[in-house]
Amino acid sequence: MTYFTRPAIVGTITKNVKENAKIGKESGADILEIRFDLLLAHTSGFEKYLKKDFEETALVEQLKSWIKEAKEAGLPVIGTLRSKDEGGAFEGSESERFYIIREFIADVDFADIERRSSKKEIYECKIIAEKSDTKIIISSHFFDEKDMPSVKKIGKVLKKSFERGADIAKVAVMPESKNDVLKLYEAGLKSKTPEKICLIAMGELGKQTRILAPFYGSILSYGYIDEEAAPGQLPVGEIKEGFRLLGLL
Repeated sequence: MTYFTRPAIVGTITKNVKENAKIGKESGADILEIRFDLLLAHTSGFEKYLKKDFEETALVEQLKSWIKEAKEAGLPVIGTLRSKDEGGAFEGSESERFYIIREFIADVDFADIERRSSKKEIYECKIIAEKSDTKIIISSHFFDEKDMPSVKKIGKVLKKSFERGADIAKVAVMPESKNDVLKLYEAGLKSKTPEKICLIAMGELGKQTRILAPFYGSILSYGYIDEEAAPGQLPVGEIKEGFRLLGLL
């Protein structure tokens, strides 16, 4: 089963949800990603929730408010609470992080969960997701250039993600050379689950993948609306123009 008739552009929101959701849609986004970890970092009074125990009621109410504001734009929403270890801002415990994730899963269309998470946590999230028809994106990030995975390893990571319950498997790497970027493309071509994967190369070398990766099986391309949420992201409007020029729209 595939979820899109063509590669989809994801506009990432890191602050000012209502305003940026509208701008994202007008710029050409097909989906909006709410980066809850970065929103907490940018919201006065909520920064503390990134590092220590939180007051549950206030936090849940804020999450649901952000989701409601994003959905006013009329686009599907991805909910992401990225840990510091995977390039995000959340520094709390895994139990705290998954408490938050479980609270928003039923209200979003897609929930991003990191592959390194425990099988138990992923399973519990999957159960909630199935009841609410939320799709699970299982993501893996390789930020160290020296840790660039081989084509074979990327394939194994994708396979493992689906075994753990992913509806879409996402792999993001930090290439050290153009050959590393080609490894990502080759992994996409060899994938046995085309159109259910998301492949991204970060940094300057990886910018091309934001537009070209769909030719190699990637179904999602993440761009920014207000500010970069990951190294090498392009503005949503530029990705849309690239897709248009290459006949992907």
